[in-house]
Amino acid sequence: MGDLSSPRTASEKRQQRDLRGRIRAAEEVDHANERLRSVLASVSDCYFTLDRSYRITDLNEAARDWVGPKPDRVLGTCLWDLCNPDAECSRLIREGMEGRRRIRRGVMSGLRPGRCLDLLVCPSTEGLSVFFTDVTEQRAATAALDELAGRFLTLQDEERQRIAEELHDSTAQHLVAADLHLMRLKQYVGSGDGQKVLDEAADAVEEAARELRTFTYLLHPPGLENGGLAGTVQAFAAGFARRTGLNTSVRMPDTADSLPVDVQRALLRVIQEALTNTYRHAAASRLIIDLRVGADTLKLRVLDDGCGLSCGVRKAAEGGPLLGVGVTGMRARMLRFGGNLRLLSHARGTLVVATLPLGFASDLGSGREPAATSPFAVH
Repeated sequence: MGDLSSPRTASEKRQQRDLRGRIRAAEEVDHANERLRSVLASVSDCYFTLDRSYRITDLNEAARDWVGPKPDRVLGTCLWDLCNPDAECSRLIREGMEGRRRIRRGVMSGLRPGRCLDLLVCPSTEGLSVFFTDVTEQRAATAALDELAGRFLTLQDEERQRIAEELHDSTAQHLVAADLHLMRLKQYVGSGDGQKVLDEAADAVEEAARELRTFTYLLHPPGLENGGLAGTVQAFAAGFARRTGLNTSVRMPDTADSLPVDVQRALLRVIQEALTNTYRHAAASRLIIDLRVGADTLKLRVLDDGCGLSCGVRKAAEGGPLLGVGVTGMRARMLRFGGNLRLLSHARGTLVVATLPLGFASDLGSGREPAATSPFAVH
């Protein structure tokens, strides 16, 4: 009997070992799940899970507080019994559940009207895990900051206009008077060194007047009141070319005029500042303004064939040159609409690239990169 029972005993021992191993594995899974629940319960973000029938299977303390009175009754409840199934956040949850994909988006709450949420949905084997944070106050603060930045830029433009008008109405007239006096003085000075000095002085006054006219034009370019962005930039570039002698060309689609007015104004100011820097520092002979408007992004590029900005000039531009607001001001205008701005400078020229997401810009308002070896290789 001993010989017959030994195989059975060995098999039972193996089964017992397997059973103990499965029990330990199950306990480890339980411990891991408990640790995960503990972590999720301690985070400030709200968290809950749904099965494939949209019934709530778990939620942390922050989510319980968000639900409000009698949170214990939430478990097992269908989500659509708690929040509006047609709300923006509900549509996002269905999109994540049905499409089995991870989505993160800013949405309005379907449980608390007027509250803004940063919502993240993640598919799981059971259904869906949902994380969200109330960002209403954060959005309000961002909106207030944006309004303040917009007001600051408006005041800045008004101050530039005032300075340009004063230079035109006062300083320019003094230069005209000085030129007239020099012409009269020539009548009393004979030929020779005295006449040569007067000629040089007259040339200097004429050059100063020309630069003053250019500076006042750059300080306060045409506004958008009498036309859209495309026409305004064309006219501004033509005036810039006449005053500076730079060969200036504009590539801009008519669809630019359909952009929100605030975005058009920001792009115009970036172009204004880029042209100012080119005139002051680049020693360029040619300049291109190129705007591409895609389905969801626009890209503005201003290129010149100058000598590039030296390290010292680049640092000065970052802080704001004497004329204009520099790269810092251009970047601030783009950041206001969720965009960015880059300044690329080398011995073959300077490139300013401003990029804006059209969706972001539309909400607030309601091509390849050129090759480094050729600053005019715009495709």
